[in-house]
Amino acid sequence: MENMQRCLRWYGPDRPVRVVDLGSAAVNGSYRELFGDKTEYIGLDLESGPGVDMVLADPYRLPFADASIDLVVSGQMLEHCPNFWRVFTEISRVLKTEGLAFIIAPSAGPIHRYPVDCYRFYPDSYEALADWANLRVVDSWLDERGPWRDLVGVFQKGGSMERMTMPPKSEYHHVDCNPSSDEAAEAKVGVESYLSTLGRIHKILEPKLYVEIGIRKGNSIRLSNCETIGIDPNEEFVDKITKFSFYNCTSDDFFFFYANEVIKKPIDLIFIDGMHLAEYVYRDFMNAEKYMRRTGVVVIDDVLPNHPLQAARIRQTQVWSGDVWRFVRLLSEVRPDLQLTWLNTAPTGLLVVRGLDPANTVLRDQYNPLIRRLLEDSPTTPPQSLLRREGAIVPTDDGIRAALGLD
Repeated sequence: MENMQRCLRWYGPDRPVRVVDLGSAAVNGSYRELFGDKTEYIGLDLESGPGVDMVLADPYRLPFADASIDLVVSGQMLEHCPNFWRVFTEISRVLKTEGLAFIIAPSAGPIHRYPVDCYRFYPDSYEALADWANLRVVDSWLDERGPWRDLVGVFQKGGSMERMTMPPKSEYHHVDCNPSSDEAAEAKVGVESYLSTLGRIHKILEPKLYVEIGIRKGNSIRLSNCETIGIDPNEEFVDKITKFSFYNCTSDDFFFFYANEVIKKPIDLIFIDGMHLAEYVYRDFMNAEKYMRRTGVVVIDDVLPNHPLQAARIRQTQVWSGDVWRFVRLLSEVRPDLQLTWLNTAPTGLLVVRGLDPANTVLRDQYNPLIRRLLEDSPTTPPQSLLRREGAIVPTDDGIRAALGLD
């Protein structure tokens, strides 16, 4: 779903279109939800079921006229198609000139007959298929996240669309929230402000490279006195701070487009304070760790909500942590090699993570099942022990030094 979203955001038509989904049965969700109401969306599959508008009598014959479709999408279908090249011939036939196809297929993963499982796909296969079907590969990438390691392809029939070399400008805008009518839901707890504690972490650790995800008005990034990289899709503060390299994009886009080029030395300290949702923090931590110094430190904000409403995924309070705590819970279970220290800061706590291993690929290799476990199989309400901040330490200088492994 994330990869199809990326295809649409980077290459999708900016007008209502006629879309065909090949293999549309809503087994684990449907791409249909990514499209607007004005899109004519036609789901095709071999059997009836949720998400299926038409059942194909012949899997190698699409029931549409030549050059009648604007966009074909297909995910996790090609590996189940014995003669997949014949499908590409049909995709090319039904696409309009300059029409697009977004195709996602696994390059790895266990056998999963549905009813058959025939193939895995590597990057060169999309070039070969495009040549076979008289299409162009506009872009393709191999998603390293497991277990499927999906190969994503953007194809065009003729046309002149070019590969994206930088992310499109984000339309993200920070949304504030009115105070809750329940005063307890706006509680702020902590020995001192997270900014004061973060400032002392900088002074004690003396990082040479600092990265910050989620900047807003720039109050936290101003604490840095070393080489600094800031990442935020919003740029409301950028005219006030000029001493660091700023990337006006999402953190996902930063790590996709820029990280390998701009991170020339290991990161000593990174502060993750982005979307306040567990899956985003998961990706930020996973993507950042491989660039970290082994003695480096990750600091994550919003890990200690003070009330269940503050921990909701949809913002309902001014003091809002989101469900970051759910990722931390998962991290403590699947990465026992890490040292986690909660700091009792206001308003919603900090987590210090050390013992990093840039070569560890557990979060990447098990991405799909762990995200499912994170979002579908974990509690939605924080435990009372977390709300009481049991185990969180007072952020004295000695406490911070211990959290950083410098005691």
